[in-house]
Amino acid sequence: MRPFVLSAVLLLVLAAPAAAEAPATRAAALVMLADSPAALRDALLAYADSAAAAADPAGAAEAAGYLGQSLQRAGLLDSAIVCYRRALALSPTEESALALIDQLLLRRGPGEVAEALELLAALSTRYGTTPTATIQGRVAWGQFLLGRADTAATLFARIARPLASHSEWRYRMARVALEREDYRRAADLLLPDAVRTRGTDEDVVGMLEHAGNAYGLTERLKREVQRQVAEADGRTRDRAEALGGRLLTLRASDGFTLGALLVSAAPPPRGRAPLLAVVLLSPGDSLSVADSLAAALSRHGVTTLVLEPRGTGFSVGPECPSPESWFSRDAALQARVARDVLDVARWARSQAGVDTTRVLLAGVGSSVTMVVEAATLEPRTKALLLVSPAPALVDRGPTRAHLARLQLPVFFQIAADDLYPALPVAEAFYQAGDRAASRVVESHMSGSGLAQFRDEPELARRFLAWLDAALKPSRSARPATPPGSRR
Repeated sequence: MRPFVLSAVLLLVLAAPAAAEAPATRAAALVMLADSPAALRDALLAYADSAAAAADPAGAAEAAGYLGQSLQRAGLLDSAIVCYRRALALSPTEESALALIDQLLLRRGPGEVAEALELLAALSTRYGTTPTATIQGRVAWGQFLLGRADTAATLFARIARPLASHSEWRYRMARVALEREDYRRAADLLLPDAVRTRGTDEDVVGMLEHAGNAYGLTERLKREVQRQVAEADGRTRDRAEALGGRLLTLRASDGFTLGALLVSAAPPPRGRAPLLAVVLLSPGDSLSVADSLAAALSRHGVTTLVLEPRGTGFSVGPECPSPESWFSRDAALQARVARDVLDVARWARSQAGVDTTRVLLAGVGSSVTMVVEAATLEPRTKALLLVSPAPALVDRGPTRAHLARLQLPVFFQIAADDLYPALPVAEAFYQAGDRAASRVVESHMSGSGLAQFRDEPELARRFLAWLDAALKPSRSARPATPPGSRR
């Protein structure tokens, strides 16, 4: 029987009201409690060794898998593969197999692509897995990497429709099409990503030019990319103007171009101090998802900067053209984007004349990690809005530790469609922070992320009522609980 032992200290630290649950496993508790990546890796390695010695292969495999994730996000792929191999050997599951397969297909050392294909073949027999389009896609990609472009093309043809909505699969299918000199097919697959990355993805653009050269349409393809980019920019400008805002391109302190939307504040009521809000979108989100929240903040007298993280929207460049380019360097980019938040706040003060003595930072989904880190660097931060928090599993402990040190008032807004994954995270973060001043509030209408503010205007009103109470000069009294709040 698998041992299930959590010390009294763990239970006390993670204890929450009846609505919350303790972590299901020791490894999951370690992930939430670690206050830094280094501490997490040390704890997971020690637990994996002790669990293996105690004849608990499932516990050891879980810890080894989490350790692999942490190392992968730091760019330590060789070490990550060692951990994934160990996890698979200890507990051969579909999840552990796919984690290893993906790294083998990326590193492609001697014999590793063939090994990945063997593991994929074993999924249906050893693990009882029904092949999905993404599993079959991995098989096709492995065949291509072994020089079997025709076989890969045949396999991709059967599953092209469900894969075509994903950028990475479009890229892989385009590679196969180019190898087979199917240039029109390659161009069709590459064009959407050339537009999405604003022509800054040098790999995609180079492949597109190669396809265009083959049938004399290179200039026409370039003009089409420019046309579609301009068309999308026009729609974005129209939305910005409708909000009374303006689009900006700013320079981060390292020279990278950042895209943002500035929505100036309406005159605040007499006696209310100015406030700047910086809203960091989740990677891949469009500026339009923040329109309702930005408008509500503006009407409330709050100047708002909606920032696109690197790899998204206008925040693109050859070194970071898309969200996919974050892969294996997540840790470094998260730290850099946290500093981007500071850069745009300083720009607002120096270039736009905005009073930044009080700053509200808002994050959504995976950007919550970066916003909380930014708050540790920006002493003017007075409150946080964390919408449907979805940090990477191995980032939860350090983010929780930051909140514990900050002890800022935090408003957790959970969208109905994000309830299951986001609520347990919000509960753990709430317990670590300033509980008396913080709130966890759920939406009752369908929606995800920032889009929930569009369909339920009451959400913004509830948040702003809490914000006014939380930012009162005297914090001796508990802020009033807005109607409908869970706490």
